[in-house]
Amino acid sequence: MKRSQIQRRYYGVAILRTITRKFCGLFAIAMISSTLSAQTDSNSAALGGKVTDGGNGLPLEGVRVMVDGTGLETYTNRYGNYYFSSVPTGAQEIVFNYVGYGSMRESISINAGKTAELDLRFRNSERIIDLEPVVIKGFLVGTARAINQQRSADSLTSIVASDEMGRFPDQNAAESIQRIAGMSLYRDQGEGRYVVVRGLNYELNSVSLNGMKLASPEEGDRGIALDVIPADAISSVEVVKAITPDMDGEGVGGAVNIKTKSPFDYKGNHASFKAQGNYSALSGKMGQKFNGVYSTLFNEGTLGLLVSPTWQTRKFGSYNYENDGWSLEEAPDGTEHYLLEAVNFRDYVIERKRYGASIALEGLATDSLTWFIKGTYNRFKDTEQRFRTVIDFTEGELLSLDDSSASFDSLRRFRRDLRDRVKDQSIEAISAGFDFQDGAWTIDGKIGYSKGHEESPNETQYRFRRNEKDGEFNYALGNAYDLKITQTGGASITDPNSYELQRVEVTNDSGDEKENDLIINARYDLNGSTPAYLKFGTSFRGKKKNQEAEVIEYSDGPGDFTFANFVGEVSDYPYYHVPRIDLNKIRSAFVGNENSFEGERAFEDSELDDWESTEDVLAAYIMGSIRLGDTNIMGGVRVERTKFQTIGQKVDLENEVVLGTEKTSNNYTNWLPGLHLRHELSENIVLRASYSNSLARPGFKDSAARIGINDDDEEVFQGNPNLKALESTNWDASVEYYLPSLGVLSAGVFYKDIKNFSYEIAIDGGYTLLPDYELTTFRNGSDGNIQGLELAYQQQLSMLPAPFDGIGILANITLTSSEANYPTRQGEKLDFIGNSEQVVNLAITYEKAGFFTRLAMNYRSERLREDEAFGGDPFEDTWVDSQTQLDLSMSYKISSNWEVFGEWVNITNEPFKVFFKSPNGQANRLGQFEEYDWSANFGFRWKL
Repeated sequence: MKRSQIQRRYYGVAILRTITRKFCGLFAIAMISSTLSAQTDSNSAALGGKVTDGGNGLPLEGVRVMVDGTGLETYTNRYGNYYFSSVPTGAQEIVFNYVGYGSMRESISINAGKTAELDLRFRNSERIIDLEPVVIKGFLVGTARAINQQRSADSLTSIVASDEMGRFPDQNAAESIQRIAGMSLYRDQGEGRYVVVRGLNYELNSVSLNGMKLASPEEGDRGIALDVIPADAISSVEVVKAITPDMDGEGVGGAVNIKTKSPFDYKGNHASFKAQGNYSALSGKMGQKFNGVYSTLFNEGTLGLLVSPTWQTRKFGSYNYENDGWSLEEAPDGTEHYLLEAVNFRDYVIERKRYGASIALEGLATDSLTWFIKGTYNRFKDTEQRFRTVIDFTEGELLSLDDSSASFDSLRRFRRDLRDRVKDQSIEAISAGFDFQDGAWTIDGKIGYSKGHEESPNETQYRFRRNEKDGEFNYALGNAYDLKITQTGGASITDPNSYELQRVEVTNDSGDEKENDLIINARYDLNGSTPAYLKFGTSFRGKKKNQEAEVIEYSDGPGDFTFANFVGEVSDYPYYHVPRIDLNKIRSAFVGNENSFEGERAFEDSELDDWESTEDVLAAYIMGSIRLGDTNIMGGVRVERTKFQTIGQKVDLENEVVLGTEKTSNNYTNWLPGLHLRHELSENIVLRASYSNSLARPGFKDSAARIGINDDDEEVFQGNPNLKALESTNWDASVEYYLPSLGVLSAGVFYKDIKNFSYEIAIDGGYTLLPDYELTTFRNGSDGNIQGLELAYQQQLSMLPAPFDGIGILANITLTSSEANYPTRQGEKLDFIGNSEQVVNLAITYEKAGFFTRLAMNYRSERLREDEAFGGDPFEDTWVDSQTQLDLSMSYKISSNWEVFGEWVNITNEPFKVFFKSPNGQANRLGQFEEYDWSANFGFRWKL
């Protein structure tokens, strides 16, 4: 593209953005004027009611309610309630529509000055084709709820319900979300950990619990690891991909809201219980999982209580080998090739425990007032032993080198390590809220507190090293993951007697994040012939984040503290057979006997990583909505004022001296206009288009006030509290066709223009007080854009003849492309870190006569690794290879109360693979290869 074309393109985008922002403001002003000038219509009255399922009596959320011939339309809330503040007097036809059930009509007479009531028990409709009654039951109940809630949403939203989640073999909340179009996962040890929305780094997304922001347990990071929350504790998960002005402005990729269960999700007394065993083929070990729900309604159904505990233990492992650096070296024959500097063989033994409970107390005080108090506590303990063998090829003499192999002589410093760690994370949250309606006014409010905590108490690494300079080795790579290491001479490095203690390192670190939230919203429905409303509100979020660490290194221990005295079993690890260090033996010898070693405090890790930051966000918004025929226009603007303060330390790393305290603040304001269009082309076709703005505030580690000075290397490290928030301008358009036989076919496109990416940079002379030193810090300045296409199809094929009418299909694909510009890589167009150009989900289900089965596939194409920075050049960038995972679920309902099930996870033993690209068409180079093998879950479900 020519420069003039580029200038015209961005000039045009800037003009369009300015026009749209001004329109949003003018639209909100126009809505205020309309409100102030609106007169009460004496020929109208209010109409309200409740819609329930005729089969089970439960409230139906997302039912479309229309006053025929007037343009008045609304949707039922989670309690099944609907309300019109102004309906013309006289005889009216009220139309109710629910995807999967069809439509129903009821007549009612509206009298001036008197609120009319119309409750409806929604009967299953008849099929268009064969006129036999539709029966919505089993997992389809959750599917119907999710589809109808998605249809009724103000902006582009995807929803997965608990009934649907329960039919996938997902271990936690993150894995439950991956089935949604545009969603993918960052995995840890094969389990989903962070949610990636539309290819954007997981730290750029917003996560809430019951509409309140959730504190992160991650030390120093904003990303929330959702593997802390079990899937069984959730009622539904909604992902808003185009945020509206009444929502928190954070969430460049999107906003994820996790809803816990409500007592009004059930009728009267309810109890359910699930017991499960799980088996890992790699470890050969069994685990267990139990969860239950008890819910009751009392005080004539106006007060509800729900308690939902859960507990899980999973014992598994992984086999891993990975590089420890590549460098371009000259071979003895004078040619240049990439050299594998070192290789790590890692054998993991893992036990993960998840347990917690959710409690909800909710009330329907009057027809116009509802309230709730909800609390949840979830804890995740990751116990891990990592047995590692390190072979460092740079510690020897290079004999030969080409693109796929090398040989060495006189190698030394082989290592055998054991890391013994428990990562303990918890999330606790409590919130309360109300919803009050009086005539044309609706007021709601919420107050909440959440805390995320992480600690790794006494994480211990035992390191033994062999120093003899007699190793002869070669390596050969058949491809990036086909690595063969051969010892051709010298004493065997598998002999424990040849190793001596290098050191024992003990780390105690912890971090907390606390969040206090307050939200107030008010909505006024205009009383006139054209349906419209004005909404405004304010919110306050106060966040406090801190981190601290203490590291001690021990050496020169007792003479009998040797590898030879702690030899354990030789595991089934297939890539390099060496004996493990026996965990119990080495613990007994070290713990409690630390005084027998020489201990030294690791000053840099213990002081530079101690900091505390606070962040207060005060926000306000105004928005309005008007319905013109079948088109709904909603627009407004949100403003957020951020007050950031941070305190840390300035330290002399060479002399190990704390020089003083660093304390600073940064205040900034973000204006976030938005405009959302929704057009109902027909009863079952919805068109959407939106313009929105969102942000992501800087990472806490990057912005913490801390300075480390190293006089020996003439280097300075400095955090940057003045980092700006990342800003994104978002454009979305979609079409959704809701199929009569419980399904939806949709297509959507999106474009995001993002600026103010932060990045790490080294600057000669960048630190004013020491101009001769090199400064490493963080700066803003990068920008980029991402665009994509989302296609989704979900349908129950009930129109087919028996027995094929039990078949259901879920399929979605997301295609994206991205460009990022970084000052450290001038002239290059880079992909966004973490963006896969293709993400695909496919699932085929069958449910008939109590039998259910689902085969599910998840595919994600290659991407730049999320937890690694860009390299210095393209051949130092870290890429995660494409992955395809296949899972199978089966269940059989023995009776109305009992069900047995089985799940087969990762059927094909799909590994996690990482690689580096090479120049001139050469083969990719090894980054990491890690496999987990398949696992199985089996058990039973019971419900009252």
